[in-house]
Amino acid sequence: MIKETAILFLKGGIIGIANIIPGVSGGTLAVMLGIYDRFIEAIAKFFEEPSKRWGYTLFLIKIMAGAGVALVLLARVMVFLLTSHFYATMFLFIGLILGGVPAVIRSHGDMRIRTTRILAFVLGMIVVFGIGLVGKEHAAAALYSAEATIIPDASAYPMLLAAGFFAGGAMVVPGISGSFILVLLGQYAVIIAALKDLALKPLGVVAAGAAIGILLFSKIIDYCLRKIPSLTYYFILGLILASICKIFPGLPTENSKIFLCTGTFTGGIAISYLLARIST
Repeated sequence: MIKETAILFLKGGIIGIANIIPGVSGGTLAVMLGIYDRFIEAIAKFFEEPSKRWGYTLFLIKIMAGAGVALVLLARVMVFLLTSHFYATMFLFIGLILGGVPAVIRSHGDMRIRTTRILAFVLGMIVVFGIGLVGKEHAAAALYSAEATIIPDASAYPMLLAAGFFAGGAMVVPGISGSFILVLLGQYAVIIAALKDLALKPLGVVAAGAAIGILLFSKIIDYCLRKIPSLTYYFILGLILASICKIFPGLPTENSKIFLCTGTFTGGIAISYLLARIST
């Protein structure tokens, strides 16, 4: 029990860190770490399966606790890493994503290539690239604008609620970054500032919207995984691989940065592979 709790807490922390970075998908990391199906089931069927509700509750608490602690403690750290070690940080997450791709392929017994599945894969890529094109001009500034942001008052709460809803929905869809959705809605820097200062009221509004979005989108994904699993996994693979292209920062030119990026990339692959293999 202690081992399972520690592993789930750690995996939740990695997912939480991913959700801070525009372009990096928490849903993707959940897939890579081998807990995505269980996470979706726990949320989507929480009210439908009374006999399993306690198990679902314990599982979600462990994941959410890890994510919450990571968000609160590492918000400042991630801003520092993104501004001071941008390439190395992004290569770490690319490694985390790639390291778990084999686990996705093994998620379903029948992953043979067929025309409909290729189309689902391509559709997944189109979705991610489409979102990236819409918000391309906003993404770069979002990483550096949080320092000057003022904590919002009550007049901003309706927008924060809506932003939380769409970001929460995006968080459970692999390949789509919840924080990137916040960038598109102009709320990313606002929420990062609230996290830094632990402004509980605006954070509570965002959390309420995110909870609704997560619940709704989880039900949709759970239905697809049960009814059309192969097509859904191919769609997810399209989302994931396109997200790698979208967050790829280019190759550094300095030898020291190349060495560091190689290390973080390799480390990311190893961490993702090992965590996905650990039974929880």
